[in-house]
Amino acid sequence: MTQYTDAVEYQRRKMAVESWAGQVEYILGQNGYIEKAYNSGLVTREFRDGTFVVVSEEKPMAQLLNEAPGNV
Repeated sequence: MTQYTDAVEYQRRKMAVESWAGQVEYILGQNGYIEKAYNSGLVTREFRDGTFVVVSEEKPMAQLLNEAPGNV
């Protein structure tokens, strides 16, 4: 039954990284907008008038798996 150990550990790590990536790294409010940055690399800005802009796209899962802290 141990032939699936690596696959199970990979899936556990992937799920943990997905959860970590969705967490907010920081929130910044200035000059009429609120900027939110997530651990995944996604950065968004929401302006007073409701306009929503993506400043930076999130990183691919393969890159997140390599960059995420070891305890995730």
